Amino acid sequence: MYSMEFKKVITTILLELEKHNIPYALIGAVAMGFWGVQRDTIDVDVLVKERDREKVVALIKSLGYDHVVSSKFADQFSHVLKNMGLIDFLYTRREKGIIESSKTFKIGDVDLHVALPEDIIGMKLDSIRNNPKREMKDWADIQSIVEIIGDELDWGKIREYCKITDMESAYEKIRSFR
Repeated sequence: MYSMEFKKVITTILLELEKHNIPYALIGAVAMGFWGVQRDTIDVDVLVKERDREKVVALIKSLGYDHVVSSKFADQFSHVLKNMGLIDFLYTRREKGIIESSKTFKIGDVDLHVALPEDIIGMKLDSIRNNPKREMKDWADIQSIVEIIGDELDWGKIREYCKITDMESAYEKIRSFR
């Protein structure tokens, strides 16, 4: 087993995205950590605009990453140096959304754009709807977010995500985690 150097990977990748004017938001377990929700992970997940996909692929390959998996909505990369780990890029077509509403956190001199907890919940709901194999893990993540952040969440936004994902009945389940 190897240990990914998350701080090094995050700052390296995200600085390069910034340098190339590629808007992004850190998502997934690493983003949850910025909000105080700790969960083990083996990769870094980043959301970017679909229109920037070709630039992202070329950029990440130029940093020594191999293109491992590609699908309609995502690309996964791994590095020959195991401490540089796995990077997953997910793509959005929305012009305004998660990336634009992300919050900036600092690691040293680096500004990182991190998805809001409500947006992470929305992505988890979408994942549950589209990939039933991830359901248990995604519900556990949603529960952890709600238990830790609870009253500070924008419950209207969460309700909207439940509607968008055709999971309106999930709203009461999510509220019950408080």
